[in-house]
Amino acid sequence: MKRFIAILLVALLCVTAIWATAVKEEVPDHGEKPELTKLKVWYSISGANGKFFEGQAAAFDQAHPEIELELTYTGSYADSATKISAAKLSGDAPDVIVTAASQLYTGEDGNFAMEEDVKDPEFNFSDIQSGVLEYAKYYGRLAALPFGISTQVVYYNKDLVKAAGLDLEANPPKTWAEFMKVAKAVQKASAEGTWGFDTSDGVWLVKSMLSQNNNAVVELKDGKITPVFDNASGVEVANFWKNFIDEGVMPVGQHDNAEKKFLAGGLAFIAATSNRITRWPGSTTFEIGAIEMPGFKKQAVALGGSTITILATDYWKHDAAWALVKNVINTENQTAFAMTSGYLPIRKSSLELPEVASYIADSELYSVATKQLSYAWAYTHFAEMGSMDSFFWYALDDIEHGTKTPEESFKNAAAMVAKEIE
Repeated sequence: MKRFIAILLVALLCVTAIWATAVKEEVPDHGEKPELTKLKVWYSISGANGKFFEGQAAAFDQAHPEIELELTYTGSYADSATKISAAKLSGDAPDVIVTAASQLYTGEDGNFAMEEDVKDPEFNFSDIQSGVLEYAKYYGRLAALPFGISTQVVYYNKDLVKAAGLDLEANPPKTWAEFMKVAKAVQKASAEGTWGFDTSDGVWLVKSMLSQNNNAVVELKDGKITPVFDNASGVEVANFWKNFIDEGVMPVGQHDNAEKKFLAGGLAFIAATSNRITRWPGSTTFEIGAIEMPGFKKQAVALGGSTITILATDYWKHDAAWALVKNVINTENQTAFAMTSGYLPIRKSSLELPEVASYIADSELYSVATKQLSYAWAYTHFAEMGSMDSFFWYALDDIEHGTKTPEESFKNAAAMVAKEIE
């Protein structure tokens, strides 16, 4: 018996030693933590919003002497895309980026490290609003986090609406058919040359309209993206877009001038980004109002704006980068950025803060924008979606100029997207 116990003890010791060795081998050696970690941070946040972000980054830098940030403004979203892609190809990519669809740059490399990062108990991942979170995914997987998030809002000229005898605060249009009637009525009651409606970003608006008509824009199945905006529900949206032109409510191909036209008083309604909430008031001779986005079969607004992600693959750089990301989108900092910039809170806890509740109560525009968060939506993001936006623009241009039927325009755009994906 004693001999058996001795053999058993030896066996157990051997198993324990093997297990300990295996566990030890599973722990990667990241080397010694450096005394100072330098991070290159590229961002495409401009103007006063960019200055505010720089201030938050500087505060983080000061509070973390072991981390040094090198901030670089990379210009517009389009300019930033070019610079980031070139830097990746040259092997000199930044460590952190804040720009539109930043998840494309990690997702295309199969880098989904952020799925592990967000398990950090200090981050409170469940506090991120679910609809907003979808905007930071690539092929359905988390590859970034939302940062400067916006939706389009339908703003209106209160003077023109009042002169038409309408009260949109009491009776806003709920559907696009109702909206068409309202826009025509205001246009008819206004001075010659005034337009009823336009948008500064037609593609963004069309994506919202597609979702409202139960169209997903694209579908992800078995790892493959297929455009579906050319099916029957999508063509219905294309036909309605043509109605804006046929009814004389929206000018042909003048979206680039829509914002100037609205601010000058020559446009009754405009669909534009929510971050104009902090820019426009006080810059016009009329009071600006806002209504929630009209819908078709349901309410839906497509999300826009920027996301933040980590390109650094070095362990200690990634660790420092995560500390920065976690800091700039904690409740306090993200709320402050949102209220200053007109972007929307990405955290549920932000909406519970007294200062946010007070701001919403005092600002009709911000109140409307935050209400829309409850039905904010993002289609599945994929590598060729930039090309898809270009094809959408071509389709809208064809529709507005009558060079193709709405159905032909969307069918052609979908075919080009499918070819790009091949």
